[in-house]
Amino acid sequence: MSTTNQRLDRIELQLATLQRSRARWRTTALGLLAAAAVSVLAGLVSRPEAETVRASRLEIVDDDGKVTALLTSNESGGQLDIWATGGANVIRMGAAESGGDLNMWNSAGQPVTGLYSSSSGGRLEVSRGNGELAAYLEATADGSDLAMSRAGSEQAAARFRVNKDRSDALLARAEDQSVLLFGVTPKGAALSILGEKDREVVYLGGDETRAGMLRLADAKGSTMVEAGVGDHGGEIMARNATGQGGLMLGNVEKGGFVEARNADGKAVGSLTVRDNAGGQCSVSTASGQMAVLLDQGKEESGTVQIYSGSNRLAGLGGSATGGVLNLFNLKGRAVVRAGTAVDGAAGLITVQNSENQPVVVLSSEPKPEVAVFTPDQKKKRVISAPE
Repeated sequence: MSTTNQRLDRIELQLATLQRSRARWRTTALGLLAAAAVSVLAGLVSRPEAETVRASRLEIVDDDGKVTALLTSNESGGQLDIWATGGANVIRMGAAESGGDLNMWNSAGQPVTGLYSSSSGGRLEVSRGNGELAAYLEATADGSDLAMSRAGSEQAAARFRVNKDRSDALLARAEDQSVLLFGVTPKGAALSILGEKDREVVYLGGDETRAGMLRLADAKGSTMVEAGVGDHGGEIMARNATGQGGLMLGNVEKGGFVEARNADGKAVGSLTVRDNAGGQCSVSTASGQMAVLLDQGKEESGTVQIYSGSNRLAGLGGSATGGVLNLFNLKGRAVVRAGTAVDGAAGLITVQNSENQPVVVLSSEPKPEVAVFTPDQKKKRVISAPE
């Protein structure tokens, strides 16, 4: 009969034997798994090529058997369609006549994005949730085109175009479709604002000579104010409601000028700088004929001349000895002269015939007298003050 100590010794021996057995099995199993893995890898490496799967239609389905992706072909090549969990076709990508196309729809089935190829390049479209086209960006044959629209309308509210020769932009208002246009060309740059019925109401631009131009028009498109650069500097034309009359300001070689025009476009008043840097002012009739001319004379004195049509009727001016008044007939010949004598400071009045010959002379020096001549100038009668 074994003692308690003997039984404990046997139990310990059995446990040690079991532990050694488990260790041998673990080592053996790991070795077998490693050998199997090496065999599989060796087989894959030794295989010359993977198998090819050929099919005319490839479907990917979810757990319920619904198609979520479809790879197929169309008349232009391959096509991939993707469906959302709700059943809506949301993406389509495929080959088209000019290249590749990509379309996206929302869950309601409305197009929201499109990317297309064309003979001139690519086109990107973005639509609103109801399918209205909101914007597009397109490559053209020699540039690009970008357009955007407002909700409820596919008409371009903003458009930017670039091509070989020019760059321009358009901005439109929602109320009456009035637009703002601006752009650049090889000849310069310009900005234009259009009112109702596409009538231009504002224009600002410059040409290839760097000359600027400003035009302001009324609602009918008639130019009311025009400012620009002329041969001698800046010019401004302000017209009245008829579009003809108005005021013109500008420059001449020696200075500036101001010109007033009537409703028929005729100049009826002007103020300008003469070539000698002096001033000149004129008043004309309704037909544009000179009526009154104020001028700086050649002797640096002022002159006033009155006309009837092309005929000068009167002239008032200055001389080296004082003031001179001349009255002319319709042939342009002086018939009355009044002023200071050429040889002194005394007064002198001469009445002349049509041949410019004096018939009556009133003089104050050397003594006051009145001289009357015969038509042939051979006889003279003098009336003088008594001494």
